[in-house]
Amino acid sequence: MTVPSKYREESPDGVVVTKGLDGNLMVYAKETFDIFAESMNGISITDPNLRSFRREILGNSAELTYDSAGRILIPLHLRKLAGIEENVTIVGSGQYFEIWDLDRLEAYEATSDPEAQAKAWASLNITTTRGN
Repeated sequence: MTVPSKYREESPDGVVVTKGLDGNLMVYAKETFDIFAESMNGISITDPNLRSFRREILGNSAELTYDSAGRILIPLHLRKLAGIEENVTIVGSGQYFEIWDLDRLEAYEATSDPEAQAKAWASLNITTTRGN
């Protein structure tokens, strides 16, 4: 799969692809993923929820480099987890991007409830003003 140049510029040393949280794949710059992994590793292993999350994310990740054409080869086990066969799309998500099987993304979006999402997002207290 060809990684768009914007993302290749932000992660020149390659990427880490891992199991996503919504039936997709998440792709991080290696440096960003290392910080993410360190934060998970800094929490007690006695928490069963953390162990499960760590297993799912760290255990289903692959460090990939680009070929000369800017492509990555996503391992078969990750493609299977995300239902990726032929038609894929990339969704930018801040510090990472998501890779979706197009049919799976359309099904996911069809089941979302905009009113419920708006209420849930309002509770996140996200602002565009610095210092708040």
